[in-house]
Amino acid sequence: MEHLLLFVIVLLNLELASSDQVLSSDACFCHSLGELHSCECSEKSVDVFNNVHIHGLLIKLLKKDCFRYYKTDMEKDCPFWQSNRYCTSRECGIENCDDEVPLALKYTKYQDAYRSSRCDESNEIDPLDKTITAGQRKKLEQWTEHDERLDVYCDVEDESSEKLHYVDLVRNPERYTGYKGNSAQRVWKCIYEENCFKPDPKFDKEYLIYPNIRGMCSEKRMFYRIISGLHTSISISIAANSYRPAPGGFGEGEWFRNVDMFKYRFLPEYTKNEGPERLKNLYFVFLLEMRALQKVAPYLHHTLFYTGNDDDDMDTMDDIKRLIDEIDAFGSTFSEAKLFQGTGLKTRILKEEFRLHFLNISRIMDCVDCDKCRLWGKLQTHGIGTALKILFADLTSEQSGTRPKKKFQLQRNDVVALFNSIGRFSSSIREVAEFQKLLQSS
Repeated sequence: MEHLLLFVIVLLNLELASSDQVLSSDACFCHSLGELHSCECSEKSVDVFNNVHIHGLLIKLLKKDCFRYYKTDMEKDCPFWQSNRYCTSRECGIENCDDEVPLALKYTKYQDAYRSSRCDESNEIDPLDKTITAGQRKKLEQWTEHDERLDVYCDVEDESSEKLHYVDLVRNPERYTGYKGNSAQRVWKCIYEENCFKPDPKFDKEYLIYPNIRGMCSEKRMFYRIISGLHTSISISIAANSYRPAPGGFGEGEWFRNVDMFKYRFLPEYTKNEGPERLKNLYFVFLLEMRALQKVAPYLHHTLFYTGNDDDDMDTMDDIKRLIDEIDAFGSTFSEAKLFQGTGLKTRILKEEFRLHFLNISRIMDCVDCDKCRLWGKLQTHGIGTALKILFADLTSEQSGTRPKKKFQLQRNDVVALFNSIGRFSSSIREVAEFQKLLQSS
């Protein structure tokens, strides 16, 4: 078989209600990439799993210091076109918070202990020569860059760079900012059209509005579903946190759930039946990230979450263990082993093409004019990229004692991005249920 099937089992309390065509929680479905498979409804549906068992725990975790501060370069130039970084809404802006971040997140006691154990003393007879020529340094930097790019699915920034600053994610939530128009459309057009696997050469603007995954192999369908799921999650966050100005423009406005926005983006009669597929892709990415977190759990050591507050750090590790236990109890819902099978040239090319496409998409996020939108776009593509890195890394050989080609490692920022990305998808899934109630009562 030329193209490999990806078996993705998704148990969801989600299907179209025949009466009013809104989403019903009375049934569930199993849906793989483009093919329906029979399944039995279970109390362990994704809705129950998320809304009852883990959403509250995730929100608690994401408010902790070790997850609320994300380090990023917000001034990085757009690599694809000239961007003016102009947004008329005050909601677009963010502020750096370097001075508010606990020192332990910047300089952990483990790093300090390591540094203090490294002394500068040397023998006077034959002292260590630390000089490196400019040419040697440049070559070493090229080696390092090559090594770091081997398994990178997103534009990972150097945490030691002076250009990076901390941003408080709790004080800068993902919500409506007023950012829209040609700039926003250009970003999504670039993501879908220029940096996506195309199903066929006849790729036109209709595909951007009503895309489908026919004509693509499993790996390419997965790629499309990731992008669609991300787009869906962002759209739901904006709809769930929309802003209504005060009458006449005087005084403070109010935040509200924009039912019309949700309806026109996800109900079948307004989307040529594409809306429910978009929601399925939301669940798909959520389950993909859940699987990545489950797989990487043995690598989530306490140094990644150290803040200097021992009691809080212990509570964090306990909550993470509870979260992993809930995921384990729910069971594996995603089988990455069915992707990129074989060691032939065609498989290697496909995997590299997949990686480079998503890497480009993470770079497109630097082209978003709205600061807050750019922040969450960068963070969520970083989180998904981290999940992909985990899923396609050879962790089994490390755990079994055999030597992998390259030692697997994550930076603290990778973990922050992964957890916050999971949090955004979790919140979006919860909002689907809230919008469902509003639609049914209207």
